[in-house]
Formats: sequence, structure tokens, C-alpha cells
Amino acid sequence: MGSCPGFGIQTVDREVEDARALGLSAGARLHRVTLGGRGAVEHAVPTLVRALPGDAVEFRSVDHRVHTVAFLSDSLSSEGLAFLEGTGQLSGPPLVTRGSHFLLRLEDAPKGRYPFISEGHGGTAHGAIEVGPLTGDEPVEGS
Repeated sequence: MGSCPGFGIQTVDREVEDARALGLSAGARLHRVTLGGRGAVEHAVPTLVRALPGDAVEFRSVDHRVHTVAFLSDSLSSEGLAFLEGTGQLSGPPLVTRGSHFLLRLEDAPKGRYPFISEGHGGTAHGAIEVGPLTGDEPVEGS
């Protein structure tokens, strides 16, 4: 939490506030990946999200084209694959309208790298979710 100088008001980190609204555990964060593109180019921004177990990642369409999100099963650890399959999150539904989203919940997610692809606009975008403790040396992306 931060403070507003001169007002004595505590501001709440937006990622934490949004996570609370989704009913995630205390201290969890909601990270965001936007999906869009131009012409035949697909974009997923950011391409890397660093998260902790218990966080969530929202994939959101920012245009009116269809986008898909799928995790690459052959690039996942056996624990990561079992987690995504067991929670029904190996791929999301087609995002067909602007503002539609797929929410990846990381409660009890094993630590590791979760590579994904997003297809749309005739192209493919690649990215990854890294789940694990942060050392404090790296920037946290995904807001």
C-alpha cells in the first residue's frame, strides 16, 4: 500500500485490489495480458508475467477479432501439465469480443514456467507465466 501525501489516505495496489474482488487469497495479485494485433500480426503484452502461487492472470482481448490462449503441454513440467489439466485451464475459450477474457487461477500452482501461445489475426504470439518466489531483483510485469 502507498499513501497520498497530505491526506493520510492509504492507496491500495490495483493488482491486489482486483485480486480481492475476484475472491483470491490475501496478498494475491491479478496480472493482465492483453491480446490484440494489427493485420496478420498477433500480440500478447506483456510476453512474460512473473507471479506467485495464489495469483491469477487475466488474458483480455482488446479488439473485435477472435483470440485463443493455450498452454504448450510439451513445454510444461509434468507437475505444471497436471495442474493445468486438473483445473481445466490448459486452454481458454475463444475470446470473440473486445473485453472478453480468460482467467488463469494459480491457487496451488506448482512453481515453474508455463509457456503459452495466443492465436488470432492469422498469426501467433508467444509468452510465458513464471510461477515462483520472486527474489526482488527482477521487475514484476503484467499489470
